[in-house]
Amino acid sequence: MSAMHEVPPLTVRVDVPRSGAENMRRDAELLAAAAAGAPGGIRLYGFSPPCLSIGRLQDAADVDAAACARDGVEVVRRPTGGVAVLHDEEVTYAVVCAADHPLLGGDVLTSCARIHAAVTRGLATLGVEVRAHGAAADERAAARERAAVADCFARPASHELLSLDGRKLVGSAQARRGRALLQHGSVLLEPPRAAGYLCRPPPEERRGTGVRELLGRPVSREELATALAEGFRETLEPAGLDGVTA
Repeated sequence: MSAMHEVPPLTVRVDVPRSGAENMRRDAELLAAAAAGAPGGIRLYGFSPPCLSIGRLQDAADVDAAACARDGVEVVRRPTGGVAVLHDEEVTYAVVCAADHPLLGGDVLTSCARIHAAVTRGLATLGVEVRAHGAAADERAAARERAAVADCFARPASHELLSLDGRKLVGSAQARRGRALLQHGSVLLEPPRAAGYLCRPPPEERRGTGVRELLGRPVSREELATALAEGFRETLEPAGLDGVTA
């Protein structure tokens, strides 16, 4: 039996919307279990109520707490890096697997590219065409530039997904613990609105986009989550690695 077929199967699960604190707790538990040798899994989910998540090292002072309280937006800190994402009209994915997983793992840039390739496959089932943002010549300098703006969707990182005209559709961030990785990604249904809940909005207009705008039709959170699950399933299935739980 090949080494690839010896990898334990990853479950792909579409979950019901939950609070930000509960979603982050579940993802952190998956990561801890994978670091201890469990196979991990892939969750696709929404947030209820709407939630502003900030990166693991992001300054909490970036958050406009009064605006969040006014609109009933929960605030939670992610175990992954990056900067703020408003989880409302979107679907979040959480991929947890071994860092050396043959189809989704690798170093940070390789694993991001592989995971985003699966997301691209899922979006294609809806008719959404995307392109990956190119790798920066100096990744450290690019990361410092992104961190200077509090809104995840203000600037794309390497391998994040853009519409064909260059508007950011998918934001992502990663964390590693021992032999395991967790990647969070947010796939927008509507253009991003996090700037209204931040004290440090982007210095200039940098407009993202959403699946509904790109397709010109209504798309439900459930339809998008199902499509993304299919993309992960198709990515994993050829190697006999996939188990799907609805």
